[in-house]
Amino acid sequence: MSRAIHDDPGTSRPNVLVLGVGNESLTDEGLGAVAARRIARRPVPGVEVVIGKAPGLSLTEVIEDRDCVLLVDAVQSADSSPGDVVVLRDEQVRGARDRLLSIGPAGIGEALAAAEQAGRAPRHLAAVGMVPSRLDGGYGLSEAVWVRLGDLVGTARAMLREWEVPGA
Repeated sequence: MSRAIHDDPGTSRPNVLVLGVGNESLTDEGLGAVAARRIARRPVPGVEVVIGKAPGLSLTEVIEDRDCVLLVDAVQSADSSPGDVVVLRDEQVRGARDRLLSIGPAGIGEALAAAEQAGRAPRHLAAVGMVPSRLDGGYGLSEAVWVRLGDLVGTARAMLREWEVPGA
């Protein structure tokens, strides 16, 4: 199930979505959820922050018909080190099945494909991610990720500003 953290009460549904994804019981795989909660601490009008706890098609209704969707997730990158922040935009996200840990066959990729097939995909799509250090069982982020989490959150807010979201 998905859980909204911040929903602007002035609108029925914000046009911009920040979707933090990941399994917090697998150490750094949960960094998207942790970062999304930090983003939600300083709410931005017109932006909804959601923690995507259920994979796949169940997230379709959360992402469809939005102007902008920003995924926050752990990212695999051969060119980067644990704790490095990676930004993917539009088509890079759609083609990132092998890089975003939560976009795979049972992940957010299914929901994006379903929204596109229905003609209800977001106009802008981006992913701000971080290279994990550990993906084993256990709660809590590794030190390499924890110390750089502020950079991840700052990069996510910068993407919202790039999309000209007021107050980001």
